[in-house]
Amino acid sequence: MILVGAMVRLWKSLLSAVTISSLLVGSVQAEHDLPPPNQRPRIGLVLNGGGALGLAHIGVLRWLEEHRIPVDIVAGTSMGGLVGGVYATGQSPSEVRTLVEGIDWNQMLSDGVPYRDLSVRRKEDATDYPMSLQFGLRKKRLITQEGYKAGQQIQLLLDKIALPYSDVQSFDDLPIPYACVATDLVSGKEHIFRSGSLGMAMRATMSLPGIFAPVRTDNAIYADGGLIDNLPVDVAKQMGANLTLAVYLQTAPLKVDERLSSIGVLGRGISVMIAANELRSMQIADIMVSVPLQDYTAMDYSKSNDLIQKGYDAAQSKAAILEKLSVDEATWQQYLAQRASRKRTLPIPKYVEVSGAIPPHDAEIIKQQLAPTLNKPINPDLLTRELTTTIGDQRVSNLNYGLTTDLSGVPGLAIRGNPDAYGRNIIRPLILVDGWDYKNVTLSVGARLTMLDLGRFGAELRNDILLGAEYLISSEYFRPLNTSRNWFVAPSLFGDNAPVNLYNSDGLIAEYRNRVAGGKGDIGYVSPRSFQFRLGYEAANQKLYPNVGDPTLYPRVSGREGDTHIRITLDKLDNPITPMSGYRLRARTEWWDAKPAAGTMFPLGEVSMIGFKPLSTKSSAYLAASGGSTLWENPGGLPPFSLGGSFRVPAYNTNELLTNQYFLFQGGYIRTLGALSPLVGGKVVFFAGADISKAYYLQHASHLPSDGSAGLIINTLLGPIVVGGAIGDAGHYKFFFEIGRAYF
Repeated sequence: MILVGAMVRLWKSLLSAVTISSLLVGSVQAEHDLPPPNQRPRIGLVLNGGGALGLAHIGVLRWLEEHRIPVDIVAGTSMGGLVGGVYATGQSPSEVRTLVEGIDWNQMLSDGVPYRDLSVRRKEDATDYPMSLQFGLRKKRLITQEGYKAGQQIQLLLDKIALPYSDVQSFDDLPIPYACVATDLVSGKEHIFRSGSLGMAMRATMSLPGIFAPVRTDNAIYADGGLIDNLPVDVAKQMGANLTLAVYLQTAPLKVDERLSSIGVLGRGISVMIAANELRSMQIADIMVSVPLQDYTAMDYSKSNDLIQKGYDAAQSKAAILEKLSVDEATWQQYLAQRASRKRTLPIPKYVEVSGAIPPHDAEIIKQQLAPTLNKPINPDLLTRELTTTIGDQRVSNLNYGLTTDLSGVPGLAIRGNPDAYGRNIIRPLILVDGWDYKNVTLSVGARLTMLDLGRFGAELRNDILLGAEYLISSEYFRPLNTSRNWFVAPSLFGDNAPVNLYNSDGLIAEYRNRVAGGKGDIGYVSPRSFQFRLGYEAANQKLYPNVGDPTLYPRVSGREGDTHIRITLDKLDNPITPMSGYRLRARTEWWDAKPAAGTMFPLGEVSMIGFKPLSTKSSAYLAASGGSTLWENPGGLPPFSLGGSFRVPAYNTNELLTNQYFLFQGGYIRTLGALSPLVGGKVVFFAGADISKAYYLQHASHLPSDGSAGLIINTLLGPIVVGGAIGDAGHYKFFFEIGRAYF
């Protein structure tokens, strides 16, 4: 992670205080050679790269505008290229700040499609396999992304910013002429973007190697420009600036006694290379504003206010020099009017054009999905949302959009992209650690292989395997019945050998193994994002037998089981791991015509629901209710419902309350405490809740089992980590932890 941190900071320089001081002296010498007052110079603003530190550039821009200092050219690298690009489109510093503060940087840098925008089947994947790591399988080889993150969310953000100017012939035609720098990994040389797709150019300049996937074109692969020119003063001069104003983001130097791993040494070595190109640029800048940011890191996006103020203060510290560039009010208003005259408005698109390597079926779906946005004013937020949902199907990637015109001059939307980086075979790994009984911690590892478009477009074969405490293998073939892909059939085969640990209030009293092998067939309906209905029949052979402990608790059974079932899911949560808003409903009804040791056919019904209501930007309250029953029958054998363990009266042991009928009411509070780096995880939340339940037909059990619990949920790269404790009635209490499974 030291290397990751170094890369994210754009490998900021290791310049010593002596070196920086000498540069500042040289800068002052140049600053005394300003043009005479009556000759306004053509000012080129140069913005340094630096991740979140680049937000300080907004403060510098605000100071310049407050003091009527016109900017004629903007050149930037990485985050400097992003801030400079937004400013070059004619937005004021306050508008740039509003845009930046409205970005969910955790979501942006995590690069995941928001859960609410995933298709139903991808939501099932995200819930069942919450690990962020994924792989593709192509020609018997594992495929990984070219970067730690694909950068798709950032690309859509940049396309939104650049949309009015996406068809300009040259970046000189922007309200402020603009250029940014990227590194061409094919030629090993610097590439200066001064034309083409503005959104793609800004995306390329901030493609941190190893972090974000590079930007590919037909003959080049572009990575972050900081590798070669992190402070592109020379670019501004090439664009015609006769006075360059460089904004340098000064970070803490390496300490002599700082310990470094081998990876850390590599990261610091890259820092030296970056420092060398920054040094050359600083020597040729006419004026340099150095922003002291030693107390901040390149991932401090949540500290935007402080960083912006630091930039403003740094410009103020150079007021004696910078104010010499100030113009009178009349000249300033003329400058603003000229800049505003170059701003563009959005046309009303009449058609959608899809290009790139997107497969024909996917291209047609994109056209159908965007058809409702045509013949009306463009809503960039809606357009981004629609494309995000398309990406959520995991069929296409690297989507970007802009404007186009046909030969008759009719405006349209141009969508470009590629097939998903993982291909049509996607592997999602899983690690499960169950510590609800810390004296009997269990471990299972597994994976899900999803094979898309097997047999027909939209079909998929889902294969699951789990090894360890539980052994599972299953395959389901999901096949749409119509072109809209909402009606489907889904036959499946499965085999499962799972532990059934039985507890009383004193602890573990027996471990049974439940072996089930069989198949089922479903027909159903699925909406694009939230609803699924299934009707089907399942038949299997069950074998339940004691493995350790008291063998008399339940009879050893073996035989056929079969049920006809209806299952309904409605999922409107905003996140499966750390939900803060929305709701989820699950319901099932079954008619069992065979069940070993049941003694009779019997019905079964169960409903569960949970909802989250935001109380503030960081906290929410939740209410949940669930209940299940075999109705008028009380079949023998192992009961179908269980209370105790994860989120179901957690002060009780897992399976301590096995029953044929129950109800459970829950309520609680959840608050975001912070977040891990988006590159390694997500939110860290605190939860506190209370449960009250009733389990029927049980002897020697509490009349109303209840408890209170509290703990932390940490969303990591390997999935959620849950740590907490609970205190219940009748002397029940529990410390628990769990890895790899959604808590709510």
